[in-house]
Amino acid sequence: MTKRAEQKVETRNRIVDAAAKRFLAEGMEGATISKVLGDAGLTHGTFYAHFQSKETMLAEAFLTAAAETSERWIAGVPDLTTNQGVGLLLARALGTAHLKHPETGCPFVAAGSEVWRSHSDIRKAYEDGMLAVAAKVAGSLGNQDDIEHAIAIHAICIGGLTMARSVASEDVALKVLRACRRFVLKRLQRSVEAESA
Repeated sequence: MTKRAEQKVETRNRIVDAAAKRFLAEGMEGATISKVLGDAGLTHGTFYAHFQSKETMLAEAFLTAAAETSERWIAGVPDLTTNQGVGLLLARALGTAHLKHPETGCPFVAAGSEVWRSHSDIRKAYEDGMLAVAAKVAGSLGNQDDIEHAIAIHAICIGGLTMARSVASEDVALKVLRACRRFVLKRLQRSVEAESA
């Protein structure tokens, strides 16, 4: 790869990283081209050398954020039993730190209800990202084929955290997170008991 080609890749990566951070902190509306380029230390004219539109940039940024955050989410899970692994996933996704720090959290929560109203590129990125995360979660729990179980865990985490961030009272927010964690763990325990009966 030539020096110029390397610089082009590096610049594109800077834009994507800046867009992912801005997107996590402020959602799609907040991740404007001018803000993202300002964060990346680039001029507005640079943008169209790398992306056709804001939507194509956000789609790539979403997938980047989903890949990075999911690796942190599943770290250490394969070393645990299934129940312990699910417990760790729930503690990380539905914990106080995640509630209070959206800028480092789940892009699926950051996207919120904006995605289904948005451009098809972003909806496709959401779908691809969701399926990729489900495959990682299923694999980390020791059953690569149980994608539905992984999607359900992820969906409850997304919904629970979205609801917790949306309420006015921190007490209610923590109650939502606790209720979601307990619901999943109780269902998992009943499933284990039914299998061993």
